[in-house]
Amino acid sequence: MTHVIYVGGSKDGTRGMMPYGLRKLQADGQQGREIYVEKTMELNGIGRIRVMALEGLHEEALIKQLHHHYR
Repeated sequence: MTHVIYVGGSKDGTRGMMPYGLRKLQADGQQGREIYVEKTMELNGIGRIRVMALEGLHEEALIKQLHHHYR
């Protein structure tokens, strides 16, 4: 198991535990079905983190949201 942070959708900003090897997750959100995909990001001053990002979320928006969550 590993720690992840969810970015985008109704789970935005929440932290959770995910089994190693899980690459995609479907969840029911406020607007219907949401699909999260695994991404590993390198953030300046923080290091390498594992995130479950809303599928289709642009890279720039993902990085902006991550910096907001790690202030």
